[in-house]
Amino acid sequence: MISDISSNPESLKIRLSERNKRIEEYLRFLDEGPLGKEAKFKEFHTTLEKLIFAKEELEEAWDGTPIPSFILDKDLKILRCNQIAAQLFQKSFFELKGEVFPYLFWKDEIWQEEALVLSQAKEYSCFPAVLSRLPGSFHIISKPLEKEGVEKRVLYIIDLEALLLPSHFASTREVSNIQNIDEDRLLLALEGGKNGVWDFYLTEGKAYFSPQYARILGFDPDKFPNNFSHWETLVHWEDKEKIRSLIQDYINGTIESHDLELRMYSLTGKTVWVWSRGKVVKRDAMGYAERVVGTHLDITERKKAEIRTEAVLELNQRTLGLESEESIVLLGIRYAMQLTESEWGLVRIRKKREIEKEVGLYTCKDETSSVYLPLESPFKFPTSTGMLQLNFTLSDDADIELTLANKRTDFESTDHKEVQLIGSELCQVLLRKRTEGLLRTSEWNLQSIVECSPNGILILQDTKISFCNRSAEIFLEKKKSEIINEEISDILGIISGEDPYELIRKIADEDQTITGSLVEKKVVIANGRKKWLGFWAIEIIYNGQVGFLVYLNDLSKTKETEGQLLQSEKLATIGQLAAGVAHEINNPMAFIQSNLDTLKRYNKSFANVLKLIRASIFDGNSLGLNSEILNLWKQEDLDFLLEDTESILDESKDGSDRVIEIVKNIKSFAHSDKEDCLSNSNVNELVRSAVNLIFNKIKYESEIIYSLQEDLPFISCRPQELGQVLINLLANAGHAIEEKKEKGLFPEGIKERPGKIEISTNIKKAIFPNGSDAIEIAFKDNGIGISEDALSRIFDPFFTTKEIGVGTGLGLSISMDIIRKHQGLINVESVKCQGTTFHIYLPITERKDDK
Repeated sequence: MISDISSNPESLKIRLSERNKRIEEYLRFLDEGPLGKEAKFKEFHTTLEKLIFAKEELEEAWDGTPIPSFILDKDLKILRCNQIAAQLFQKSFFELKGEVFPYLFWKDEIWQEEALVLSQAKEYSCFPAVLSRLPGSFHIISKPLEKEGVEKRVLYIIDLEALLLPSHFASTREVSNIQNIDEDRLLLALEGGKNGVWDFYLTEGKAYFSPQYARILGFDPDKFPNNFSHWETLVHWEDKEKIRSLIQDYINGTIESHDLELRMYSLTGKTVWVWSRGKVVKRDAMGYAERVVGTHLDITERKKAEIRTEAVLELNQRTLGLESEESIVLLGIRYAMQLTESEWGLVRIRKKREIEKEVGLYTCKDETSSVYLPLESPFKFPTSTGMLQLNFTLSDDADIELTLANKRTDFESTDHKEVQLIGSELCQVLLRKRTEGLLRTSEWNLQSIVECSPNGILILQDTKISFCNRSAEIFLEKKKSEIINEEISDILGIISGEDPYELIRKIADEDQTITGSLVEKKVVIANGRKKWLGFWAIEIIYNGQVGFLVYLNDLSKTKETEGQLLQSEKLATIGQLAAGVAHEINNPMAFIQSNLDTLKRYNKSFANVLKLIRASIFDGNSLGLNSEILNLWKQEDLDFLLEDTESILDESKDGSDRVIEIVKNIKSFAHSDKEDCLSNSNVNELVRSAVNLIFNKIKYESEIIYSLQEDLPFISCRPQELGQVLINLLANAGHAIEEKKEKGLFPEGIKERPGKIEISTNIKKAIFPNGSDAIEIAFKDNGIGISEDALSRIFDPFFTTKEIGVGTGLGLSISMDIIRKHQGLINVESVKCQGTTFHIYLPITERKDDK
């Protein structure tokens, strides 16, 4: 009985109502019948006992519910609560009775606002609770009740921390199965890059979220519940209906996939814009969707950029009409509040420190969206969690004070930048409104957008610069008056020797605009300074003539950091190879030193004979000395010494050449070139040089097998950087072979060097999307191999399968960056316990001017 009541209390109410009707009919019959008052009293007493028993059962079921539950009156005061609710607040029922629930639950700064929202909520409503007086994360469910003219409200508190328990979601095996990455999810993750992956089991109400998904919303991946109910509380309230409709469409089978933008709440309460893509991967026999998999990509920065652009455009467009200054200021406040998610905004325009104008806005929610309403005078913000105030100069004797305030969230450093941009633009618009009127608005629309851009912007026409923005002035370290109408080649030069205008034209012709990728070049600007710039260009019509719009990004600091990281990795590699290199140098030096000692002894014998020969030449008694010379010649065995000296010299020269080659390879490998030093190189020579450097580290366990195609064309590259890649791959191959041998996985009876590293080079046709050919370098080893789980992560920075202290975890990440910088490709194939093969593809791009 109790379990039936707890599962469906509404049915009990219906039964009780029907029972009351029957009692009334029966009493009416007794009044008119022969039984009299005594029978009427007995029957009524029996019925009353049954009603009391049913009421007790209902109360026991309600008190036993594990969800904190309350009944509130129209003023939101607590009329009743169950036992778990009293435990939640650590008070008795009598202490809670009569308390105003919003004041009891929410902190001082927002309880009145939440009370208003709660009292106005119609029908069934649910929303996340923030700034609670209780520790933890909660969800509020509310439903109004009206009976016999009395307004009441039933309210439940859902503790989201409880949803973290595996038993709430599924068994341990179910959670493990859901979190196993199947082929579909892996493909989505690989394609998404920085996407967060989600996986909804619609018919079961289950869900899985990847660690990256949790990070997008600012959560610790280990503490993010794989729970659809929790996820739904993070959907922005304006998008909840859209999401519910989308899920219903999936369940009904009316859609196969979706691609849309929506808003989510982060851990701190901030709004995160995501690009959501999903697709049905499983349907039941009736065609209804059972499982939908998709990704979310954080596009908050893009959306903010759109809002900033919209703000700049709309603020400037307001100057075209007869808009009042107050309406323009209110528009600026609205955009500042929108970008920072503020609840209140106020602008004071002061002249000679006296307030000239004061306008403000506050936000409130209607049924479908947030609305901005004017603040009424006197202007006074309520108690807030965070406040942000900035001052802007409007003119010599006037300024603007922009103040924003929030209850729910604190302001972040990015908010300061957003307000700075909006405030600066607002000042520009107001100043133009006051001084220039409506004449040059179109020019200022473009000027405002371009001048606020962090990118340097140039417009080229016939090799001359027709326009530049402030960022371009900073990048090129010249004033605008010194840039306009100048030849682009006089303002900057490409260190690799390319003509700047031809480079820009080539970028525009090759549709770099489609990919949005920057072409990185090291340049020298007019004052002689060198820096790295990223170029992006598109053909436009400017002032009625064809030209190129060029975007510039200063990459100098990024490149400097990359160079330091690469050099550190080189030095770390040399450190690991130091013992082997020292041994390689020590061996030839040992026998060279021994040979020099031998030559020193030989030199004494030669000297004795040469003295007698000299005496025989200058002394008249040469006949007497000849026999002595011959005796000494035989005694010292000069014939053998002469023959042995030649062998010693040849051997010593070979040893010294070996030392010179090793030192040369080390010097070339460790060299940190600060220029964009592309040079024509032979791939086979680079391979042999890398093997020479690392040979002593791998020669004891591994055999090097070459299969190098002769007459390969030279390629334009940075040989030191490619050498780094080759050494990294050789070192990894050697380590894999050592690990396999240590674990005893090579066949028994194999020779002392069980490992094999096969290195091959050849030409591959039409490797790249544009159909161009490539030189392939392949490294194949028979080492321990790479597990399937690790294979997808080996190019991630700091990821390593080696023990702590062995390697930096940057080798393959740096190798990937180097190959990409050379417009090449690198991929890997591996089978556990059988071996690994790396393939490198480099475009054949020999530089004619370097020959």
